[in-house]
Amino acid sequence: MAGMNLDGHTALITGGAQGIGKEIALTLVENGANIVVVDINPVTLEAFELEMREKNREAEFLCCQADVSKVDDIDSAVEKATKKYGGIDILINNAGILHSTPIEDITEEEWDRIIDINLKSYFFAAQKVLPGMKKKNWGRIINMSSLAGRMGGYVNGLGYSASKAGIIGLSRGLAYRLAKYNITSNCIAPGTTESAILDQISDEKITEIRKKIPLGRLGKTEDIASLVLFLASEMSGFITGSTIDINGGMYMG
Repeated sequence: MAGMNLDGHTALITGGAQGIGKEIALTLVENGANIVVVDINPVTLEAFELEMREKNREAEFLCCQADVSKVDDIDSAVEKATKKYGGIDILINNAGILHSTPIEDITEEEWDRIIDINLKSYFFAAQKVLPGMKKKNWGRIINMSSLAGRMGGYVNGLGYSASKAGIIGLSRGLAYRLAKYNITSNCIAPGTTESAILDQISDEKITEIRKKIPLGRLGKTEDIASLVLFLASEMSGFITGSTIDINGGMYMG
């Protein structure tokens, strides 16, 4: 597609070896980007690497195992990517965990884990890639929020909703501060999407959610990846500080 070619750009995707993150990684590499896939799970990371070698023999990619709740792990992944590709042009903060613990039962440990992965990692990943983006005077930061961050959520736990709402504020703050470097920062807020994370939600709840979606279906990982491709491309150069809802009409803020 004209204007969507990412030749010469390097994208880092957290939580990139499975689900939405994997679809994003495959979409970006198919459109010319070098990709750096960061994931905590060595099994899914190895499977992704094998798939890439079998199906995309000419693609440039790097796989890094990391726990993004640890800043040192983020730093190490960015250092490896910078050593190989010279820097990160496109950051997709996608890593996240879901919980459904009632308010009365959430522990401090669980709360901190949710915030560390779903929100803290997004800030520090942006911080670590920033020097390379500033050097090139070009960059794209794309943060994955959620419908729960818009509405407060009704299936998931409150820690998840709070972290996803925080991502929206973080994205806007980055947009204001980084615009002078020609770096855009945008946020995507997906509704319920068909991926492995839904294994934590009962079939009854999924059916209930589907009935509330005006377009009558759950989201697909391809829906999200297509939007990421647009936001990563030159075609989105005048869009920053935006939160784009992609939920089949379930939320129309």
